[in-house]
Amino acid sequence: MADTSAHRFRTLDGWRGVCALLVALHHFPAHGFVYALPLVRNAWLLVDFFFVLSGFVIAYAYGERLSNGAQIKSFALRRFLRLWPLHAVILCGFVTLEVVGFTRTGVIFTGGRSLYALCTNLLLVQALGLHRGLTWNTPSWSISTEFWTYLIFAAACFLLPRMRAAISIGLIALSIAILVFISRFGMRETFEWGIARCVFGFFTGVLTHDIWARGWLKRLGGSTAEIGAVLFALAYLIFIPGNRALEYLAPPVFACLVLVFANGRGLVSEVMDRRAVNALGRWSYSIYMVHMLVLAMIASALNIANFTGWRADALTLGYIACVAGVSAYTWRWVEIPGQRLFVQNVSRASLATASPSEPIG
Repeated sequence: MADTSAHRFRTLDGWRGVCALLVALHHFPAHGFVYALPLVRNAWLLVDFFFVLSGFVIAYAYGERLSNGAQIKSFALRRFLRLWPLHAVILCGFVTLEVVGFTRTGVIFTGGRSLYALCTNLLLVQALGLHRGLTWNTPSWSISTEFWTYLIFAAACFLLPRMRAAISIGLIALSIAILVFISRFGMRETFEWGIARCVFGFFTGVLTHDIWARGWLKRLGGSTAEIGAVLFALAYLIFIPGNRALEYLAPPVFACLVLVFANGRGLVSEVMDRRAVNALGRWSYSIYMVHMLVLAMIASALNIANFTGWRADALTLGYIACVAGVSAYTWRWVEIPGQRLFVQNVSRASLATASPSEPIG
């Protein structure tokens, strides 16, 4: 197998930050030039990039280190403390907005913001078919499915470590079958069979890591390959969405992107390794989790629908600046303390060292 000890996947971190910003732009309903860009309108598919990248990174960091109950317990706790603290803080923000809104509307804790939904969100089970729609902080459906997918991965590594590739292929096939034959939404799944969509992307990422780690494509990289991979992914994102059948190609397309940029040897990687992009990578989970709260706060103060043309784009720019600013703060004061809590309490466990790159959740 190829030597992977020195890899930090900084370029992939950068891509994760850029994709998180695109998801934030996708959700902001100010109808200007930016809103209408096909890449922005189709950015919902980038959630599948996050799933693929998570599978790749988790397989790299933990694939050979889940051989006993203590390691699995440590792994599960680390992943929970990676996801839950920020999730809980953002939920508190939405609850505050709900209470403030009650003073104006007289309505509280209904629909997707019910107390029942609050409980399922706190338990990270809100996207396991328990609701008829998205709830509270709507993007958090993906971290709900991802946490339970982590546990599926841990079980596979523990029970049948030598059959991980076969298990990955089987789980991918099963998830596709669920999305095609049972799900109402296919690759647009979120709250009903979102875990099938997550398993599809995550274990595609696991297989991608196994291919990369074996060095079969160790020469893959360089500026030509990187530019080609970016153009291929952009063409897919711009032209494919809308064709329900071709949307199933999203995980394999993003797997190609991950394979090329895992080596980080080309001109694009040099650009993605700049300080500003590195910061976006660090803040990516916060960007993904806080942007709907920032949007809700802006919507409570302004009628976003009244903004069109350049005024809409100016508002969008202000929104993105706010998201980045809040994300820098939550990364420093919520995410980092959560990770330190793990190290302080489980520092003797074999998985206590930091992973080279954290999934977005």
